[in-house]
Amino acid sequence: MPAPKSTLPASLAALTPEWLTSALREGGSLPLGGRVVSFEAQSLGVGEGFLGELARIRPRYEGATDGAPTSVIAKMPSLLPENRALGVLFTAYEREILFYRELAALANSTIPRCYFGGLDRASALDRAAETIIPRLPPRLTARILGRVMRQAEKSRRRFVLLIEDLGGLRLGDQVRGVSVAEAEAALRALARFHAAYWESPALNRPWLAAADMGAEIAHEMFRRARPVLEARFATRISPESRAILDWEDTHGPALLRRLAMTPRTLNHGDYRADNIFFDSPLGEAGNVTIIDFQALTVGCPMIDVAYFIRPNMNPVDANAAEAHLVEVYHHALVEAGVRGYSLDRCREDYVLGSLWVIHRGTLLIGTLDLSNERGMAMVDRAVERALEATPSIDLAAVRL
Repeated sequence: MPAPKSTLPASLAALTPEWLTSALREGGSLPLGGRVVSFEAQSLGVGEGFLGELARIRPRYEGATDGAPTSVIAKMPSLLPENRALGVLFTAYEREILFYRELAALANSTIPRCYFGGLDRASALDRAAETIIPRLPPRLTARILGRVMRQAEKSRRRFVLLIEDLGGLRLGDQVRGVSVAEAEAALRALARFHAAYWESPALNRPWLAAADMGAEIAHEMFRRARPVLEARFATRISPESRAILDWEDTHGPALLRRLAMTPRTLNHGDYRADNIFFDSPLGEAGNVTIIDFQALTVGCPMIDVAYFIRPNMNPVDANAAEAHLVEVYHHALVEAGVRGYSLDRCREDYVLGSLWVIHRGTLLIGTLDLSNERGMAMVDRAVERALEATPSIDLAAVRL
């Protein structure tokens, strides 16, 4: 789906009927004889997407409209400078669009249809940041990180995605949490997604990031964010949690590098309840549709599994069902055709994934603009739930 000949809009406010007509035609969902004459837009952005600005667009057409969508979701970079900088620096916007162009057809889980995905070419400065900065020595990275983030905030590169509106389904809620039955359904869908890309040659694409991409930058962000985390959760950080934070302060880059090794598959990277639609009543399993592919990485699949279980469940349910859910995931993985990945290895990697979750949660607490109430509640709840699991992690048994 190449970009239309017209200039990509810089924000949702800049969308026009003419541009929507061009984009939907280029994506093959609007016949040449039809056009968008007007549209209604409903913002969905408050608390729904940290890196993206979201809106439901309902076009009004005239002429031929066979196959044209009655409603689409438009997704563009965040207007918040800190969040946009993170998306630009870690190529999140580019990854999602290229996923739909090049890899979505391989997915063995239900995902939204993409009507259009367009992005500007990267500037020389963008590419330099992507290729040079991850190779810099840690001390130099630490000195220039603030400058790099400020430069990323100034990026004028544009990205636009128009995808299927799933408004008829029920969106998960990370703050409320999911039931055990919903978690089972979500993990089976995740296993099918991972199996479709398991050790696949399709992963060898220059725009796909390894799980340890920018490890030194991420770890410097972790170190800067840790005081913010400790101040915010001062009364809830147990001695076990503090021991894990100390361990990660020393071993963070090694942990990220270990999770980029075998087994390798395509990780969703942000697999949580708010990125999952259910076709069933609240609390029941049913089928799920996965959305939001901005955080894709290549690496160990247990990153996704650990990121989902504890941060998205009531601690009582998670304590009772955690081991069972890892087994549910592994069984679905084998059912989908994956061989040579034992349940014992899966369990070991799940511990590493759990450590990754704490590292990433700390980074996010201190980096993103979480000024809206729901956004902060989501991250707070996820971090709280992850920290509650720390007594069960045996650091002496961790192998990197």
